[in-house]
Amino acid sequence: MLPRVGRWLAGPIPVSVVLALVVGAVFMLVAGVDPISGYRAMVSGSFGTGMGIANTLGRAIPIIGIGIGIALAFRAGIINLGTEGQAVLGALAGGFVAVYMPGPGPLVALCAMVTGVLAGAAWGLLAALLQNSLGVPILLATLLLNYPARYFSSWVIRFQLKDPSTDLVASKQIDPGVQLTALVPAGPAAEAVRRAFGPMSPVTMILTQVNWSLVIVAVLVIGAIFVNRRTRYGFEAGLAGQNPEFTRYGGVKPGPLVLRTMALSGGIAGLIGVLIVIGAPNTRMIEGHIVQTNYAWTALLVTLLALYRPLGVAIAGLFFGAIIVGSEAMGRDLGLSPQIAAVIQALVIILLAYRVALPRFRKKRQDAAPEDPPGPEPQSPAAPAAVAVQPASAPTAETTETGGER
Repeated sequence: MLPRVGRWLAGPIPVSVVLALVVGAVFMLVAGVDPISGYRAMVSGSFGTGMGIANTLGRAIPIIGIGIGIALAFRAGIINLGTEGQAVLGALAGGFVAVYMPGPGPLVALCAMVTGVLAGAAWGLLAALLQNSLGVPILLATLLLNYPARYFSSWVIRFQLKDPSTDLVASKQIDPGVQLTALVPAGPAAEAVRRAFGPMSPVTMILTQVNWSLVIVAVLVIGAIFVNRRTRYGFEAGLAGQNPEFTRYGGVKPGPLVLRTMALSGGIAGLIGVLIVIGAPNTRMIEGHIVQTNYAWTALLVTLLALYRPLGVAIAGLFFGAIIVGSEAMGRDLGLSPQIAAVIQALVIILLAYRVALPRFRKKRQDAAPEDPPGPEPQSPAAPAAVAVQPASAPTAETTETGGER
């Protein structure tokens, strides 16, 4: 067990994280901030208090959720760069249902989530159809489809759904009965939790400040692990990601596999978009909220860091959420720009890519290098006399075989 842990600690992921933190410390020195004080403020702001832990979880939930959708696609060898658009349309469709559909709050919330899943899945399927029917690379299709989704959502919220009673470019308020409340909503139960654990303890803050999206995303992580390990689709997707040619010989049709994968990945992104809209403390659909928070692209970095493993996505998402919250605390305490979080995140991925790609590059160069040409064979003790009587113009059999001159 210990040797295995040691090998992992010496692997590319931990080394990349440590090197990124070291380079981040250099940036702090350049900015005139003591790195020890900076990282102390970062850790204290993200994990040092109950509120910090709750804020870290709140930031990590959408990152982990979208990361699961990306990881399922990447495992099948499909690069889905369109989760931003899928989440935006899921939020728009599900948010519309949450705002305007009458009925009991829990039923409306459930319908909103289902609508968001369908909208995100439909947008993902469009990219898959473009590849299967027209040959458009799915990487390019998913990336470009982000833009119409983004601008269509902005147009609808700004010109069709805007609430005239507020200065925000946002929809009407979502009914409180539709919102995903905290794990323990305000009331007698929350007061009992505060008395039992203390008003500012981590347990109290998590239960009273983090909404039910935490449970939904935890189910997504467990479900992704189950799908990958225990289902036929998971086997086919893993096989396609490792060797697409062998998958075809095995009877798996790549076209339908791409459709299923993109529907699943896009549906998860759409679900997370709805959870962002209806999860407390949010009360409205706000123009550009999902785009500005950058959750989808942060989730892409998390997925790369986790090497597409669902449990790794959860851990890396929590790490990135802590960096974001901690950098904000560092900005408040030390006056350092919160953009240091983006610097550290980018450095982690760049260094990880370098650590992973360098051994493969070296191996490829060694495989491509030409072998050394064979040298002249050593002569036996009796050979010199025999060779000496040969004319220079008539090469011997030995020189013909070796290509050397005597």
